[in-house]
Amino acid sequence: MIDLDGRLGPLPVRAWGLILNFIGNALTVYGAIGFIQDGSRLPILVIGAGLTAVCLLVLAKPSK
Repeated sequence: MIDLDGRLGPLPVRAWGLILNFIGNALTVYGAIGFIQDGSRLPILVIGAGLTAVCLLVLAKPSK
């Protein structure tokens, strides 16, 4: 299992996961706007939503 409390560079792994979750959320919103406006950016929407879901599932592990 992934040690979320360990360090990876200057930040703990959990902090990097939260940053990745933020990027996934931004991609989801960007893709949703394009999809609603003219039906484009569906792949960006799906990638962002998938990235957000994976981050939520991995980061849901409580800290020790």
